Amino acid sequence: MSDDGELIGRCYTKARRTPLVVGSVPGGAGRSLRLPGGPYTLTQLAAIVISFVVLILTRSLWGGHGLVDIVVLLGTPVGAAFALRHLHIDGRNPAAAAASVAVMLAGPRWGVLRGRPYKPARPAHGDTLITLTAVDAPPAVLSATPGNAKQPRPAVASPAPRTGAAPVASGVQVLLARRAAAGNRTDLEN
Repeated sequence: MSDDGELIGRCYTKARRTPLVVGSVPGGAGRSLRLPGGPYTLTQLAAIVISFVVLILTRSLWGGHGLVDIVVLLGTPVGAAFALRHLHIDGRNPAAAAASVAVMLAGPRWGVLRGRPYKPARPAHGDTLITLTAVDAPPAVLSATPGNAKQPRPAVASPAPRTGAAPVASGVQVLLARRAAAGNRTDLEN
């Protein structure tokens, strides 16, 4: 936050777009073993290892078909790595997107501000009661002539509780009372 109270956000996504890749396994005496089909991202390597281990552990469920077992055991990890190479969620690899979702779900509800969980201020709840009571106005107020432009209001706000007072007239009720008081005059019709 700057001195004037303005929040400033910075985004370093472009600098982090280049994925960390593994193209070879280091060996002894300066030699390295190049990975076939590589280089692989860390997400692809994790998918290869996890799918291979799961297939080995569940071989009793799907195995027993001879040569087909070898094709499945080698083809599934390669297929998973190929799919993850071309699958991007919002320009990011799926593991980074899944990690972002997990951090968001595990983080504080309102986010983080200055390294601490942000807690919005609780709204001040007040019980406000406004009671309108009828004013003891002369009958001339409710039955005003059409030429009189300014009229006092028939109801005012009062903090006193209402105890058996007459009902408060709304704006429409006041207009109807004026019309009834005017009688059958035709100049009020239009």
